[in-house]
Formats: sequence, structure tokens, C-alpha cells
Amino acid sequence: MRPCETCGAEGGLLVYALPGIPMSVGNCLNCAKANAYPLSIAKANTECIGGLEQAAEWWKDSITFVPGKGYTPIKVALAE
Repeated sequence: MRPCETCGAEGGLLVYALPGIPMSVGNCLNCAKANAYPLSIAKANTECIGGLEQAAEWWKDSITFVPGKGYTPIKVALAE
């Protein structure tokens, strides 16, 4: 089995399209419930937008997973 693409947990995956991004990921049930984006995708998409200052509020408030910190809003994860 493959690990969750967002938090790395082993176990069953749900594959679904990400809101606002034309791609899909394999997330564990916890990440799917949190509607969490993989950190690498959050970083790349924010760069494509032009940075946090150009991003919509819904994007900044979206959730990613930061190792050692857990589920974190994108605006907090990328501001560090």
C-alpha cells in the first residue's frame, strides 16, 4: 500500500480531485475529512498564484499538513 500523500500515514487511501487544483491525490481518511492539501502542492500552487499576498482568502484558510505540527492553515504553514 502507498502512504497518504499528505501526512504519510499507512493504510487505506481515498483518491479524489483537489478543490481549486486540476489534479487528484491519495489521502488517508483523516486528511480527506480535513480536506488537507499535501504541503508540496500547497507550496507550488501558492507560487503559481504569485505568493500568499495574491492568494484568495479561501486558499489561505485551506488546510495542509506540516510534519511535527499537524493540520495547519496554508497561510500559517507558508509564512514560516
